[in-house]
Amino acid sequence: MAALPRYRTDPSSRALAVRLRALLTAQVPVACGVYAGLSAPGDASPLHARITHAMASAFAEGASAGVPRFELPPSAQLRLLTAASWGRIDGAGADMAAFPADLASDLWWRVHERASDSLHTAERRVACDLLLRLGYPQRAASVIGFSVTDARRLVLTPDLAMQQLAVLRWHAPASVVESMALRGARSGLPPQTRRELALFVVFRNAFRGADSTSMQAAAALAVKASSELPHNGFAGTLHRARLYRAIAAVPFARHDIAETHRLLGRALECLTSAAPGSAEIDQLAWADEAYALYCFLVRTHLSIGLGERAVEYTRELVSLSPGDDRTWVLRGEALVACGRFDEALEAYARGVSLGGWGAARAAYLRGFVLELVGRVSEAAEAHVLSQRIDPTASVVSASVGRDQQPQMRAEPSVRGRGVSERRDVASRRAQARAVQVRADLARAGEQAVREVVQASMRRIG
Repeated sequence: MAALPRYRTDPSSRALAVRLRALLTAQVPVACGVYAGLSAPGDASPLHARITHAMASAFAEGASAGVPRFELPPSAQLRLLTAASWGRIDGAGADMAAFPADLASDLWWRVHERASDSLHTAERRVACDLLLRLGYPQRAASVIGFSVTDARRLVLTPDLAMQQLAVLRWHAPASVVESMALRGARSGLPPQTRRELALFVVFRNAFRGADSTSMQAAAALAVKASSELPHNGFAGTLHRARLYRAIAAVPFARHDIAETHRLLGRALECLTSAAPGSAEIDQLAWADEAYALYCFLVRTHLSIGLGERAVEYTRELVSLSPGDDRTWVLRGEALVACGRFDEALEAYARGVSLGGWGAARAAYLRGFVLELVGRVSEAAEAHVLSQRIDPTASVVSASVGRDQQPQMRAEPSVRGRGVSERRDVASRRAQARAVQVRADLARAGEQAVREVVQASMRRIG
């Protein structure tokens, strides 16, 4: 069985500008409108978007005290990417007040106005997290009164440590941020803050697949801090599930699958015993932890060849967040591992249908599977679609180049051909001209994109 390739893109600021430029003309709009003005989520909205909308509603209504800490959303540039996919680069600016009026919901303006008021600590925490989710790092920093000078000398405060760290991630290298979090986890901060700082280090190392001494130390610190906190009630049980999920990353990095699954089993026990109340925010907190845990279970089972079990876990992901392209990419991977190619193609097609930047990965992987089953022309179309959405992925560029190799020979003269042949040549040339026009439009928007991104993020352009 051929292993699925890893879809990698250039993480640089310049590559982000290229992606935004490509999305402007790719004609694959994001199906969910939460990050394009905080419109109400719908069936096509991923879990993280529903959480963002619920956070915004609670903040605007003065109910910030009941908002728990959620997982980070999958991309720090969701608003920029969404606006570009809608062909609305005017929605990617750095000023929340300048957001296009025809896209902004009433909730958008309520959040904007509320964030300008005098806020107590719980409100500042939620406002900072929310503004970061919406892609306004400067506004988020100002809400918590944070000014980045020398990151190595920064002292984290007990009430806003995680928010300071989240803002700092926009300004400092990952190694500096993680070192600061580890120092905070070893300090005299409150146990809840120390636990969150330690878990941050564990999850960041786990994301890289690193078996590092800092991850091991952070896992031990997270266990110690958790022992100082209550374990009963919905919140306590959910935190224990998150703790077990985090420390399972340590044996997983060492390829100790038995210990990994033992800890994940404990996490699953905690999750199933945690009973959220009727409040939407609690139900979303449960779903947020469940989604992260089932993603990990899919990965661990795929790593040891238990594809059918992984497929069963992806059903949970589909139930939790069918509007998330990550759901369909993981489900597709599990189905491919089981040789269920037709179902995998359906899963990747669902990912493509969600639109936006995430559709690029789903389209590429769909093309890879189409090649496996011998549907070469369809595979070429999928690869071209992927590259049209995200030209920064080198793995896609290589596939497109391979797909186009047989077409590189020179066209014979049109003279002497039949009518149908001449029409075919004219049609291909017209298509080539249409592609060139789209490229010209993309280049024309390049400077506008650069100006927007430079104003929104550090080191763009």
